[in-house]
Amino acid sequence: MNLSFKIASRYFFSRKKSGGFNAITLISYISLLGYAVGAAALLIVLSVFNGFEGLFTKMYSNFDADLQLTPASGKTFFINQLPIEKIKALPDVKGFAFVWEESAILRYNNKQTLATIKAVDDNYLALNTLDSNMLKGSLILKSGDTSFAVVGQGIGYQLGIDPDDQFHYLGIYLPRKGKVDMLNPESALAHGVIFPVGVFGIQDEVDNKYILLPLDYVTKLLEDPGRMSGMELRLHDAAKMDEVKEQLQNLTGNGFIIKNRFEQRESFFKVMQSEKTISYFILLFILIIAAFNTIGSLYMLVIEKRNDLQLFSSMGMTSLNAAKVFVYQSLLIAVMGGLIGILLGIIVIWLQQKFGLVALQSNGNIQINAYPVLLKLNDAFMVLATLVFLGFLTSFYPAYKAARAVKGR
Repeated sequence: MNLSFKIASRYFFSRKKSGGFNAITLISYISLLGYAVGAAALLIVLSVFNGFEGLFTKMYSNFDADLQLTPASGKTFFINQLPIEKIKALPDVKGFAFVWEESAILRYNNKQTLATIKAVDDNYLALNTLDSNMLKGSLILKSGDTSFAVVGQGIGYQLGIDPDDQFHYLGIYLPRKGKVDMLNPESALAHGVIFPVGVFGIQDEVDNKYILLPLDYVTKLLEDPGRMSGMELRLHDAAKMDEVKEQLQNLTGNGFIIKNRFEQRESFFKVMQSEKTISYFILLFILIIAAFNTIGSLYMLVIEKRNDLQLFSSMGMTSLNAAKVFVYQSLLIAVMGGLIGILLGIIVIWLQQKFGLVALQSNGNIQINAYPVLLKLNDAFMVLATLVFLGFLTSFYPAYKAARAVKGR
């Protein structure tokens, strides 16, 4: 065993001859406890963010495709601009649907609001699992020749939509292509009515914005068949999103932009990641406070062991090896505190997953009763690495003093 490490271990576990701990060892253990509490808190908070990220990813995945293809210029394109057969031949593609998104004015029972219509073809509902997100009514867009609408919860609330009300229809006003007749501005809008049969709830960003309609209903209303604003693809394995994205980009060239599930909600996931990073640095202050205790206890230890250091020096110990004693001592406190904290954090996370100790008030969208948590191995390593770094950092001053004590014997 390394001599400096062996001496550091003896100092760390040293007791008074009477059997109790000396004051310096007690302060070291308090520092260790601070590290443990900070590490546990940090791991738990990071796991909560992971849990919410996983929850929202799952919720969005019911509405968003694994891959979304849109034109690089302009808002729409024609189907024949895509190599459909080659896309179908990709082994990882489960299926795809064509969509048309457009801003619209909605009117219902003397109420009015702005929304984005998402017109989808017959494949869309088969490829997406929106059934679990239905709050009212049914998930039906077509029945024979009759078209229906399904609206987001926020839009439904603004307009007071009741899927069971068979006396009121939803009015839809869409902008036509071409110049506006200033003498008759209403001619710039295509107008249709449709019966809303359901209300879905995913997340506020979606619920306050979208209404689902059949694609053929919208193209007939706009008298513009064959034109789309996007293609949405589902994969057999979502983990291969980036691989398939590259294949699609090679097939479609520079005329189309392809986004994976996370890029479609880039701003949302960036905010989530920013909040996670901010929380990390806030909780880091707890660990820094514990680190100051470590500096104090190590400096006191240098003073107490000055005679030992001079004895070691007379036996041939170099100033570098003397400094290493206190580097190892600091790392022992940090690593042991970190390991204890990570273990405590894992236990708390497991208990939360198993029993839901901390409740979460559920709303119409989030159908859970407790805070979601998800432990990631890289978070545990990051917490431990942070503590090792702090342990190494806090050893500099005591190690310097120890080296000076040996040189000045």
